[in-house]
Amino acid sequence: MSTTDQPEEVPAWRASFQAACESLPEVPPPLPYDLTPEGQRWASFKRVCPIQFLPKIDRAQLPKPEQFDAVANWDGSFRGPCAFGLTDTAKTRAAWWALRVLYVRENKPFAWFPVKRLSTELSKYEETGHADEFFRQYDHFKILMVDDADKINWDFKSNQEALFSFYDWIYRSQKPCITTTNKTREWWANKMGDAFARRMFDDAHYAVQF
Repeated sequence: MSTTDQPEEVPAWRASFQAACESLPEVPPPLPYDLTPEGQRWASFKRVCPIQFLPKIDRAQLPKPEQFDAVANWDGSFRGPCAFGLTDTAKTRAAWWALRVLYVRENKPFAWFPVKRLSTELSKYEETGHADEFFRQYDHFKILMVDDADKINWDFKSNQEALFSFYDWIYRSQKPCITTTNKTREWWANKMGDAFARRMFDDAHYAVQF
């Protein structure tokens, strides 16, 4: 078919198509937040974060705002914060806020442990001679968090040994980690020895007293 034999509706179609294109906005409308990568990370975060730590922070209600900021504004590099002090001072809230920013906004995946799960899980790996596999598994995460480190089951020496192994690995591998504990450095030194207290408060973390 020659160009002279084209149906009359072709030029009309072209004009209609051009008009439709000209009506499109120069910049496409933004995606709804929940469809963006950040929005999807926020949805994932809400599934794992305890519900009491999800609301926005009311700074007027913070008992230790400067200490809160020292943890919550952590940039995710090694060394991470060790938040220690009395209960009800927002240590864990500050830790979860830091994780929220680092994961949701900056896409740094994290894993977190209630300390009893950490010590029990690592002890099982160590008993079978596969502790390296435990550390390889968690080395894939950019950031780790241990909550209430002093609440291990003290009746089992294996739990204490696992805790020492963990913080020794944090130090040697320079893995960014947040820890919260109600106990002071002196308490830990009496309970676990000076070497452990040094690993926990100096080598693996910077200490923030609440």
